[in-house]
Amino acid sequence: MRSKSVFAMGFAVVTLSLAALFLGACASGGSSSGTQASSGSSEPAKTAPPKGVAPPAGSKMAKLQLKMTPEQVTEIMGAPTGQKNYITGKAFNPFTAYGNDSGSRMEYAYKGEGRVVFAVPRWGGSMKVVRIDYDPAEDGN
Repeated sequence: MRSKSVFAMGFAVVTLSLAALFLGACASGGSSSGTQASSGSSEPAKTAPPKGVAPPAGSKMAKLQLKMTPEQVTEIMGAPTGQKNYITGKAFNPFTAYGNDSGSRMEYAYKGEGRVVFAVPRWGGSMKVVRIDYDPAEDGN
């Protein structure tokens, strides 16, 4: 009986040690040694604007609003240069079964402008804009 408790205590110590090691690595950015590799370049990398940045006042995307239909968007922006469909986590949530959001999304891409994301309704009706991502570096695919 005593050997079982010693084994359990040893297992607990090893588990806590591994957890502390893992949490320490997470806190230091994923590197257990705490050092970060440098890219060797002195100039900062160019990044795309973060999602949610408002488009400039003079652009076509500034005229778009949430809850617009695809027809209204194409009237303002023209035909998209690319589009894709995907599902979100809402598609697997049993508690959203009674709402009209199916968890499916349709995304229109406009080269040099950004992307417009529509929610596809579950029970019929028209798709509506749920997100507008301004990105002047958008490749349109």
